[in-house]
Amino acid sequence: MQGAERDSLYTFRFVPEQGMFYVPYKENSAELERLSALLKQHQKDILAGNIPVFVSGFCRSASVAKENRRLVRERSNRVKAEMIVRNGLCEDCFHTTNFTGDNGKADDVVFVRIVLPEDKAVDDLPVMGERMPGSSLNDNVKCSDSKVELYTSKVELCTSKVDLYEAPAVTDNCYSNRNVESPLSTSANVSDSSVTFSFRGWTLGLNIGIPFFWGDMLSMSADKTYIGISAGLQADYRFSDFFGANLSADYAQGKAGARDYAQHYQLSPSGMTAYSDGTDCSRPYKELYSKISVVNIGLGLDIYFNRFLGVRALYSRFQAVLTPTVYGQFFKADIYNKATDTRFSNGITRPNTVSLGLGGALSFRYRIASDWSLQLKNSFLWMTDNKFDGITTPYGHTRHNVLWMPQFGILWTLK
Repeated sequence: MQGAERDSLYTFRFVPEQGMFYVPYKENSAELERLSALLKQHQKDILAGNIPVFVSGFCRSASVAKENRRLVRERSNRVKAEMIVRNGLCEDCFHTTNFTGDNGKADDVVFVRIVLPEDKAVDDLPVMGERMPGSSLNDNVKCSDSKVELYTSKVELCTSKVDLYEAPAVTDNCYSNRNVESPLSTSANVSDSSVTFSFRGWTLGLNIGIPFFWGDMLSMSADKTYIGISAGLQADYRFSDFFGANLSADYAQGKAGARDYAQHYQLSPSGMTAYSDGTDCSRPYKELYSKISVVNIGLGLDIYFNRFLGVRALYSRFQAVLTPTVYGQFFKADIYNKATDTRFSNGITRPNTVSLGLGGALSFRYRIASDWSLQLKNSFLWMTDNKFDGITTPYGHTRHNVLWMPQFGILWTLK
């Protein structure tokens, strides 16, 4: 293997007008592997501050200057996130400079540059790139009124050549700092405001699933399990790393049959239950089923578990969200004869017009793209309407009414 020069450069490219760091995009994967190899060998010196890591982001693909500034910060932070997660670095290791000016030669790219001390042997590593003459990027990476030459030669990275360029002379388009750019700092000085651009905002979702009812009758009845259908919409607004607001609307329809111990209970057409002998017009529970439909309107608080695991966990593709919720419920229910599939109830016993539900959802999300995620959502509700299934009992004060609604959905994050 050929020895690597002590002054090396790594190039990471981004999709225009997008902030997500796609590792398989172009040659990012190969660059990241080579960078990780060098960082692994010199991790102790980098963490000790003996070897700085220079990060320079460039973006001018967006039509609005404010959006360019947001994108270039996000991109630099995502590249640093990879180094932190893969190699155990911290924010103090980086010198970060971002540019949004019209330099005419660079767009949608983040450069990482590492200058090793002369006494550090790197002969066991593959070539990282051609040596750049001189110290083309000073330790502080400061902007001035005169042009600062960042990279003065062509550097061959993988199979492509990157034209190196000069930084813009306009200081308004140059942003340099060392500690506050990344939300992944391991120091205690990281504030919630440092991740506003990445994690706060609106998310819309569509979910479908199966409802399971528990009441005087239940979906998992003695003779069979009734499979229903549910569909719903949700809108989330995340206002901090930890919390967000959730508004949901779901429609569910299903059936419920007799419990094992209640198959011989007698039900009259009025919906009243008798626990022994019934009347001429009553029928045993085992011959009947309840057909239930409900609309749930929920208002909840999203609690993002990943943030409690540390700032790094915010960048994980997997997210866990707990959402305690209060529901307004609108039920409709009738009792049917199994044998003839005709309505048995006379409509006297009906659910309340509006009732209250308490519970929430536990959701597991997986990000498949920068703006899209898949979701497995489990909603659990305790329902106050004791007649939601169209049945009443002499012991109407007992309230053991539960709805479990597992759903699969897709989420779209608005940016």
